[in-house]
Amino acid sequence: MLVMAQWDKEMLILRLSGRFDKTARVPVETALAEIESRFCKHVIFDFSKVSSLDSAGIGKLLLLYYALRKKNVALSVMNPRASVEEILHVVNLASVIPITQRKTPVRSVA
Repeated sequence: MLVMAQWDKEMLILRLSGRFDKTARVPVETALAEIESRFCKHVIFDFSKVSSLDSAGIGKLLLLYYALRKKNVALSVMNPRASVEEILHVVNLASVIPITQRKTPVRSVA
């Protein structure tokens, strides 16, 4: 699992790529450690390049949701592939963690 962190004001966007499974724990938690030193209201997991999600990944996602919620930080998932989004709906995680489909914003040069 590769994790790239990007700050946008009080929001941390984690762009993930690879399998979201038990191996994702360390890189995701390392990236989330940044919120301890900065004010953060919202963490977005960009799942556009996440190839698969297994039961360990589902459990980790739920644990992260509750850990962030205790700190008053919202968590959402953005741009999951159809197969990953289907899993999130099947296990009813989509009713707990918001899922959004957003296109990358195009910035004007003019």
